[in-house]
Amino acid sequence: MRRLLIIALAIILPSCAVAQRKGFKLVESNPSSKPAWVTANERMDYIYVKGQEAATLADAKGLAMKGVVDEISQSVAVKVEGEIIDNSVMTINGNTSEFHEQYINNTKTKLAKMPALQGITIQKADVYYERYYNKKSGEEYYVVNLRYPFSEFERRDLIDAYNAQEKAINDKIAQLKDEVETVSSIEDINKNVAELSGLSKELGNEDARVHTINTVIGLYNEVCKSMMVEVVENRPSHMAVRIVYKDRLITTSQKPVVKSDCAMSFDVKYVNGICNVNFDSSYCYPQDEPVIKITFKAGNSKISKDIRIMFK
Repeated sequence: MRRLLIIALAIILPSCAVAQRKGFKLVESNPSSKPAWVTANERMDYIYVKGQEAATLADAKGLAMKGVVDEISQSVAVKVEGEIIDNSVMTINGNTSEFHEQYINNTKTKLAKMPALQGITIQKADVYYERYYNKKSGEEYYVVNLRYPFSEFERRDLIDAYNAQEKAINDKIAQLKDEVETVSSIEDINKNVAELSGLSKELGNEDARVHTINTVIGLYNEVCKSMMVEVVENRPSHMAVRIVYKDRLITTSQKPVVKSDCAMSFDVKYVNGICNVNFDSSYCYPQDEPVIKITFKAGNSKISKDIRIMFK
């Protein structure tokens, strides 16, 4: 029924939209004889876009091709929505129809970015255009009618490609969530959070999965906040530390910030995930209870520890 309505509108609306402007005369058409499909949709395995009007032929063709992408995206989005959503209706603000509309719009946006639709070219289309000219003003405009081959088989391929793309995103979100409990380096945490943020931007706020993504990002942030600097070794002019989360060693390649009121000449090296700090404590005195503060950065959190300098 929806398809029949689209076809009916495609036939009726162009006749209104391309009514000849006053003072303009048809001076050119290509092909010279108007094809039958311009006034009637002959076959169902085509997308028809009619009556696209612009000041130049290139602009009118561009509008027509945009109409092709929009129509394909709409038809595929409706079918995808029927396959995926009908068995698990979700609501936004208690309005199911509003959710469906947002879902379809979001699906259309993602479909339009897919390589299959990016590859749509006017060279595959049948095009009929007319040029109208106003002798008095010297103005002209073009009207383009276009039909683009798009079979049910191609529609099915596009739906399958879209569903595969969505499944890949779901699998990636699940993988990154699982890695919260196994990730063993600050760099991997930062990489995973960046990947989740990228997915969130790609999906858009209308996608229900964004809430899940934000929850997973929150889990990584909690890991960062709960990390601790643990002292492994502390002796004169040398100390070694590591980062731990619960019982898990967290490695990093970053150089920590090392500060002291008296120690100087810090030399930081990593050995098997352990951060070794050598320093000069010549100007430090035991009675002052001097310390070295070591600070790492994990996500938006800073992990610090004050470690007393040993003299014997």
